Amino acid sequence: MLDVDQRNLKDRPSSLAQWAYDVIGQPGVYLRVRLRGNNLHILCESHQALAAHAIVNRFLKALKVRQGTVQFPIELENPIYQITIYGRRAKNPRPDWIKHIRVKATSTDNTNASLVISNESLARSGSPEAIARYLSANLSHLGVSVKVLIQELGAGGQFVSNVEPNQESYSCNRRLWVVCTSNYSPDLSLLAEPLVEQLRALQLKEFRDAAVCAQVSGETNPEWTLRVDLTPAEEMLEDWACWGDVQAIARILDRELTPLGMQVRAFQKEATLHLFCLASVDGKPTVPDKPVAVNAIAPVLESIAPQGIKAAAIYGVESDRFSLELEPEKPLWVDWLNLSTSEEETLSAFSLAQQGKYDALTFLLERLLNPDLDRWLATGGIHLKIRRKDDLLHIMSEAPLCPSQVQVGPPIARFLRQLALPNIAGVRIYGRRTGVTSPSWNYGVDFVARRRLVPEATPEFAASDACVSDLVAPPGESVLRPDLTENDLKEGLQKVSQGIVRTIQHCLCYSQLFIPTLDNKALSVRRSGLENSQGAKVAMVWGILGLLLTFQADWLMGQLVRSRTNFHRAPTSAATEGTPASMSLPQLSLQRDSNWGADNFNGSGFTREGATSIIIDDSSTSERVSAAKIAALAVARSPNPSFNNQLLDQKLALYQHRFLQSGPPDVLIMGSSRALRGIDPVTLQDALAAQGYSDIEVFNFGVNGATAQVVDLIIRRVLTPDQLPKLIIWADGARAFNSGRVDTTYNAIASSDGYQQLNAGTFPNRTGKNSSGTNSTAQPLAVLQHTHQALDETLNHSLGNLSSAYSQRDELKSLLRNQFVTVLKQAIPQAPTPPNPEEALGEEEFIDFDGFLPLSARFDPAKYYQNHPRVKGAYDSNYQSFQLRGEQDKALESLLQFAKAHDINIVFVNLPLTQDYLDPVRSNYEKQFQQYMHTTAIEQGLIFRDLSDLLLNEPDYFSDPSHLNRYGAYEVSNYLAQDPMIPWSLVVGN
Repeated sequence: MLDVDQRNLKDRPSSLAQWAYDVIGQPGVYLRVRLRGNNLHILCESHQALAAHAIVNRFLKALKVRQGTVQFPIELENPIYQITIYGRRAKNPRPDWIKHIRVKATSTDNTNASLVISNESLARSGSPEAIARYLSANLSHLGVSVKVLIQELGAGGQFVSNVEPNQESYSCNRRLWVVCTSNYSPDLSLLAEPLVEQLRALQLKEFRDAAVCAQVSGETNPEWTLRVDLTPAEEMLEDWACWGDVQAIARILDRELTPLGMQVRAFQKEATLHLFCLASVDGKPTVPDKPVAVNAIAPVLESIAPQGIKAAAIYGVESDRFSLELEPEKPLWVDWLNLSTSEEETLSAFSLAQQGKYDALTFLLERLLNPDLDRWLATGGIHLKIRRKDDLLHIMSEAPLCPSQVQVGPPIARFLRQLALPNIAGVRIYGRRTGVTSPSWNYGVDFVARRRLVPEATPEFAASDACVSDLVAPPGESVLRPDLTENDLKEGLQKVSQGIVRTIQHCLCYSQLFIPTLDNKALSVRRSGLENSQGAKVAMVWGILGLLLTFQADWLMGQLVRSRTNFHRAPTSAATEGTPASMSLPQLSLQRDSNWGADNFNGSGFTREGATSIIIDDSSTSERVSAAKIAALAVARSPNPSFNNQLLDQKLALYQHRFLQSGPPDVLIMGSSRALRGIDPVTLQDALAAQGYSDIEVFNFGVNGATAQVVDLIIRRVLTPDQLPKLIIWADGARAFNSGRVDTTYNAIASSDGYQQLNAGTFPNRTGKNSSGTNSTAQPLAVLQHTHQALDETLNHSLGNLSSAYSQRDELKSLLRNQFVTVLKQAIPQAPTPPNPEEALGEEEFIDFDGFLPLSARFDPAKYYQNHPRVKGAYDSNYQSFQLRGEQDKALESLLQFAKAHDINIVFVNLPLTQDYLDPVRSNYEKQFQQYMHTTAIEQGLIFRDLSDLLLNEPDYFSDPSHLNRYGAYEVSNYLAQDPMIPWSLVVGN
């Protein structure tokens, strides 16, 4: 709020506020200025009553000034059409008076400031400024400013911003552009229908159509563009009347008879139009004059010539009832008119549509979709465009707001099925908003059984009948090759590629090493029969040249490798030829001492009997890195094919390595990443030892993304029964049992080589026993495969003796790789590489020797969601289409039956979650899952332990909202060791 006594220019927020500040010039008056659309609102507030005429006169004088410091600021992009001034005393909730001033673009001679003149009459004349004022009256309160331009659709397409209303020579080849600007993104559903109704109500006959653009202030591209059909209502009525629409005919006749004091109502029976005329004088029904009525109706019907109507029966009635029934009224006179003049006009629109006349079909369908005649005239209704392609009928529906599929699709399909068009097997219906080219939805119905291999292509429907590019592009924006579509580019590239392929084919055929196929005789080389007979000789020459080139290249590569090898070996040889340094070694006896077994040391047990062990202390390598190296080495040595899951391959190789050394573990932990991070085997072993269960080994077989199907696959098929312990702890949650979402982890495993060998029975088993589900009949295939590999190795060895570079192929491969890497480093700038790759990897990315992944990160919601999005349960893909009955449920049932048959106990642990993660949607799913697991535990003997609320309000025990860190895993492992419902005694002594 501004005080006019203040003279600090820094307090003036804008040019409009400064202008109002300079205009008032009255002490003690505070101002508040707001610009809403094209209307400027000025609130004048004072502790004393303000004189309205004095304030308004000051503004009127300021508007007339064109020079000086108080000149009214005019913005061409956002013109001001009206100023509203409010006056009130301080602390009053409502203004004492309101005055309006209409701002003219040229000169202002209006002295009555309180009178607001309607711009509708000027807008009907086609003046852009008047149209903008007329539209702004209903949009300014929404903060939307309106600017109107006129575009000549002829050559050049220039824009005209101002046209005098009294201009007589209008061109019908013009378009009206309405640019709506606001500080926010305007909603199409909010502005579309009011703008369309206002523009059509003006009945602008000098424009072909109108285009409405809505854009945000400061942006160049519009948010949306809408095309408005400005066809006058009279023309639309006449078009429908020509097709024989009874309501349209009645509207036109009423327009002619109203000045005569008459009204007409109509209905059609067969090919006769029945018209009932009634008149009234001073509100009392009277008998209409027959000659006057007939003379007024006859020429109108003759000019319309309605389709399918042969004659018209005109009745004069005295009634104030408006009914379509003949019985309640008694005609006082009747007249008859013959209308049809040709045989084609006697056919109705329905009959013409059955014969394949698509203009008649368009009328029938548009009449079906626009039952309300008043709304159709006000908004233009739903327009249809029909195209036929082969045996399909394609129909595009469009309206200012995209018509709904339910409103358009089924009614059109039912009508066309009843119409039974010849040679039409189906219909494809589309919907879009006027002004766009692509449909928003599609709907299809086949009337007969059709055989199709690919979906039908959507035909092209232009956005408008003319000047489509001008409508699609916003005004002032250049259009680059609007005639060039994506299909044109594809066809051009296809022609270029075909030309290149044809040239290569010709060259190959001319070499006579290749011959054209029977289907492509155009590539045949025109040569004599003598030349064709020499094809074998030419092929032999080419073959000999190829062999010579191969041996020559092989010899050169061998020489290159030898020279490089000798070069690198020379310094080493020189170094070894020198005199070696002397080193004295102690004389150690390898024989057992005669005093072996004597107590050479004290009784503290410093030395013990048994095998001698060597301990190497490498402080630079952590235990986790060593465990990761052991796991990687186990994977490298393992003959197992890959399961398309790196962690699963690593866990399986590590588990088999441990099994060969010490047999199966006593407790096996299964599950997804929640189990991988949520249960620490070492902590569990120590806690069990404290409970009296000593020497128990635990292995964590958790795999990222493992669902019930993955766990079932690992236990029943990948591992053999002798590799399984007596107790399995399955730690996970509800999302591992969601059968409604796509199981990407299992699908990736199912497409792997390991899974295929598992199904074929050729999956390698290092224990020497078959996995569950292996196929013994596949062994001959494995033998055949080994035989083929041996034959391949024999051939490679035989041919390698003839090659100069074969024996040094490893050196050659290293040389080529180094050269290639050098070229890449020179061509592509490389990021600096850390000195130690193991140090570059985070220490928390390594699993330990027991398969556990310890994470030290602590979950802090305030920091976590600064780098990660907060995903609600309704949008979480893990809970997509949540359902517990399905493929995951079947996998659980199969696993429990397998465990019962092999005397294996399975304990399912529902791991903890954070309060931040359990929103109402996820909480509902968790309750369903808990009920499901309790039911399964009762019916199938599963031990279910629910720990979901154990650490609910302890975010420090989590690394993220749903995964525990090493501290949370410590708490959960200790809790499980003390759980009396878990049969730990079963694993003692195994």
